[in-house]
Amino acid sequence: MGCTLACAVLMVGATFAAVWSSEEVLKGDSYIDAGAEDDNFGTEEILWVSSEDDEPVKESWLYFDTNEIKEALGIESADDVVSATLKIYAQEVEAEGEVEIHFYNEGFYEETIVWEGKPDYDEEDDANIDVSEEGWCEVDVTDIVKKAIEECPDCPFSMVLVADDDASVGFASKEDSDGNVPELTVETGDE
Repeated sequence: MGCTLACAVLMVGATFAAVWSSEEVLKGDSYIDAGAEDDNFGTEEILWVSSEDDEPVKESWLYFDTNEIKEALGIESADDVVSATLKIYAQEVEAEGEVEIHFYNEGFYEETIVWEGKPDYDEEDDANIDVSEEGWCEVDVTDIVKKAIEECPDCPFSMVLVADDDASVGFASKEDSDGNVPELTVETGDE
């Protein structure tokens, strides 16, 4: 699965904008399971997100390289980011509902992350996806990318997907055999 790299430079009058998109900026992904709190699922093709009685029981973690994003677009500060979009494929929908996306200001080890002792991510969600059927979902994650650049410009960051309202959704991971890999698109621009 090669890098989907799209760089577009548009000049209209005094306007400059750059768009960068890559599957390969996703450095790791996994889900963790409260019912199997010592098990790791970092090599699975599906990233499960589930809740029961309004409590998360499976969470999915996506780990990104902040430096790669900044270097690709020449980003110097969070103010340079106009928009950011996460595109993720809902492979299985056992129970439709809302999935929250939370920010975590570090990366994680895909091959070792488990529910027991999981890192503490931001309690407040920064984005939401309403999932009702299988297929591609796109969500605005601009606030998360800006937070990553502001809080630790040289560190990786993670997005944590948490189900709400007893939803249960399986998203395609970077190991998906059909190539439905999560993708992050970031746009910058100046007037």
